[in-house]
Amino acid sequence: MARTAHAHAHARPAIGLVAGLAFAIAPTPPLADHEAQNRIVWQDPGEVARGEAYRGPWRMNASEFRYVDDASVAINDHGEVVVVWVDQVEQAILLQRYDRDGQAVLDEPTRIGGEPDTFSWLPRVAIEPPPDDEDAFTVHLLWQEILFTGGDHGGEILYARSRDGGRSFEDHQNLSNSRDGAGKGRITAHRWDNGSLDLLLAAEGQVVAAWTEYQGPLRVTYSSDNGESFAEPETINEGAYKPARAPSLAQAPSGRILLAWSEGDSPYADIRIATSDELGEGFSAPATAVETPGHADAPSLVVDDGGTVHLAFGAIPANDLEDYRQPYHRRLHITQADADTLEFGPANELDAGDWPGGFPTLARSADRLYLVWQRYQHPTDRPYGLAFTHATLDTLAFAPVEPVPGTVDRPYSGGLQGQLKRRMAVNAAGEIAIAQSRFVPGSHSDILFIRGQVQDR
Repeated sequence: MARTAHAHAHARPAIGLVAGLAFAIAPTPPLADHEAQNRIVWQDPGEVARGEAYRGPWRMNASEFRYVDDASVAINDHGEVVVVWVDQVEQAILLQRYDRDGQAVLDEPTRIGGEPDTFSWLPRVAIEPPPDDEDAFTVHLLWQEILFTGGDHGGEILYARSRDGGRSFEDHQNLSNSRDGAGKGRITAHRWDNGSLDLLLAAEGQVVAAWTEYQGPLRVTYSSDNGESFAEPETINEGAYKPARAPSLAQAPSGRILLAWSEGDSPYADIRIATSDELGEGFSAPATAVETPGHADAPSLVVDDGGTVHLAFGAIPANDLEDYRQPYHRRLHITQADADTLEFGPANELDAGDWPGGFPTLARSADRLYLVWQRYQHPTDRPYGLAFTHATLDTLAFAPVEPVPGTVDRPYSGGLQGQLKRRMAVNAAGEIAIAQSRFVPGSHSDILFIRGQVQDR
């Protein structure tokens, strides 16, 4: 009975959240003049997959879930895109590949199954630039598998690799081998987001995976042979009294690996960070990247070619902490640091107008930052639509916030298992790929794929 009770709690997506800042908030960053700022030209959204829209009561892996969900995306510098999502009926991850013109490459989506008869949730995908043979590039996939291996909470972190452009996958590897609900990012003992994991392709064939577990440990493992095998996981936050959640990985030009995360079980939590200059020698002791008087949440990291770290996260103003778990109260903040010193400046609150929310995905091209996040209209509402803005790296002046096409014409969008996901990818040339899940009660569920690019004026 204990397992059933905990599992049912886990089925309620924790819409947890971020909170007020304990450091001095810098003035809102300037918005670029709308006429002077390069605009984004969006292509019409395309439907990747469609399913029913039924979600029965939580009965662990016997639950009757009939919908598609959990979209994630990657793009390489050739403009090729991979979209992955979950089919809850099949309890499996599916993958489709698109060429630069937006045409599907695979006749049928590739099915990536984990363990039989268990749910696969909230994947991350990373792809390498293709060599001369367009089908020979490698696709790396990481996801949360709802396996119960002795603890009250189900969750393992599985990895699989394709070496033929996503047409087929090798057998998966269990990276976590945990009894403690791997992939859960706890906000409170009864609320959390699933999908608390991240995947990074680093230099020289290194693949890095990070995840958190229900009780709070933050684990990292890596492969030095392009995903063939992985090292024993390292615990980054040993002895921490707050549970870690929402890890985000990035690499600096020097080769340094950066790992940021947020904390749960308290309205007073900071963004934490650790680094590794040599993966085989482990990570540094955790440090506070951004100190807040409230609960900062769901960081997203990128590092530009000059070695500047850009960190986006949600935070609740210090005077609005009545329910730090509700993402409606979040406001997006951005701060920067040098990758060597990691001395972050004051965080700027983004002027999002009518588009408050959280769970940001930050990405960059050679000369620009791109930011997308999930919008919330009311404290009790589910998420509705994706908000988007961008800024040049030389000015960090953000364009007016706009909705992502196709994500606001239905009453609900976003994942049902949790909002921790990578919704957007951008390549060096500034080609944007966005994937979004939608669930329309009484109608259908679907996966959308939207492409865009900066259009010079």
